[in-house]
Amino acid sequence: MAAPDALSSPPIASPGGSAVNGTPSLPPDRTGPRRRAGTALAGVLAAWLALPAMAAGAAPVSERFGFYGLSPVAAGQPLARAEAALGQPLQPEPRAVKATAPAPAPAAVAARCHYRSTAHQPGVRYAVDGEVITRIETRDPRYATVSGVHVGDTAARALQVYGKRLSSTPHPYFDRGRVLTVYSPDRRFALVMEANDQGRIITLRGGRLPEVGWLEGCS
Repeated sequence: MAAPDALSSPPIASPGGSAVNGTPSLPPDRTGPRRRAGTALAGVLAAWLALPAMAAGAAPVSERFGFYGLSPVAAGQPLARAEAALGQPLQPEPRAVKATAPAPAPAAVAARCHYRSTAHQPGVRYAVDGEVITRIETRDPRYATVSGVHVGDTAARALQVYGKRLSSTPHPYFDRGRVLTVYSPDRRFALVMEANDQGRIITLRGGRLPEVGWLEGCS
């Protein structure tokens, strides 16, 4: 831990560059106004250039997976309400279809289970059925649960965090994988984490039951 003094403001310089109250002072500024302005501009430019890297890092703390999905959207909400909460539309993801098959009408797409996504939350997929959000999921390690479990963490860490609330069952697609589930108090919604043979969590999702428990999503 840093010493308390490390958090205090810098010492005040006297005109001659001597110490004030026994604290070494800062040397007089002889850079001149033009050089100081250039230095300030360089600092502003460096901070601006750092913004894309920050945006590509961890997801905002407010966007955490829980029983009901990913804030600000919750499973069970109508699609229009979810889009209003996000401030932009959720675009349907393309589906693999035969080249000879006609493109389905928008109404037909909305009536069946399908996935949508938005650039506002990269790596996140929304399952929609009958114009209602049913589950929200990700495989992106930038996202975590409300309790701080990330994609890429171990199943052991999830057990440590959730304790007796965590239900663990064998994963049907892995030899030693697990399906980890935390149910909402009314057991109508759940947070689901899938772990592979190496014991690493590979997906997070939250939503309503039974849809959130389906390993193959809409298929």
